[in-house]
Amino acid sequence: MPVRKITRIALLSAILYVSKVALEFLPNVELVSLLTVLYTLVFGKEAFLIVTVFNLFELIQWGFGTWWVSYLYVWPLLVLITLLLKRVIKEEFLIWSVVSGLFGLIFGSLFAIVYLPVDPAYALAYWISGLPWDVWHGVCNFVLMLVIGKPLYLLLKKVRTTA
Repeated sequence: MPVRKITRIALLSAILYVSKVALEFLPNVELVSLLTVLYTLVFGKEAFLIVTVFNLFELIQWGFGTWWVSYLYVWPLLVLITLLLKRVIKEEFLIWSVVSGLFGLIFGSLFAIVYLPVDPAYALAYWISGLPWDVWHGVCNFVLMLVIGKPLYLLLKKVRTTA
């Protein structure tokens, strides 16, 4: 793998991580969803590597837990969804805002999947108890993508072409 690509993956992963840490004081307000979508739009499948490194940063900081197991499929799933929709939605950031908002809305249900094999009733209770936070997460994701999605996307495209 070229040094330039390794450096880009490391830097974009670090930006994901720092953006999450910087906003931790605001419950369910994060830039990880927004940046993951934008990284996928601009850098394609490379985003899988970016979210993998981000997940490793999270593991180093917080240690192992069921939440981390969820991170192993939640962020790659967002990359996959974005890759599948990329040719259809293109640069329509109102639609990407809806996608991002829906992802925030289902975030808790994706985390509940880990508990299904252990206790389906607990998984359901876990998901339902977090629904108000998922709604807030969805609203924040929608607004963030709507307000700063396109400017950040254009900036990332410029960085990609000059780097």
